[in-house]
Amino acid sequence: MMNTKVDRLFNYTVIARLDDAIPLHTEEWQQVERLLNQISEFVPTSMLNSVTEAIISYADDQARRGYLLGQEDLVTELKKKASKIA
Repeated sequence: MMNTKVDRLFNYTVIARLDDAIPLHTEEWQQVERLLNQISEFVPTSMLNSVTEAIISYADDQARRGYLLGQEDLVTELKKKASKIA
């Protein structure tokens, strides 16, 4: 049970860090918004909302995974440097 709380806290910390560091209003996202607005004329709103949520969820997950990989790489690099010093 304790690991679950720690995992949730860690995931929250990662998400908060990403939210602070990654700009939300980028040129790439503006293009996505324009396309979503265009297709909203032909697609039911509920389906459009589902697609938007899926895109956001996917992007959040990819950002989280990238952050974690970067942290793992940093730890590996620091361990290498520490072993050279010792």
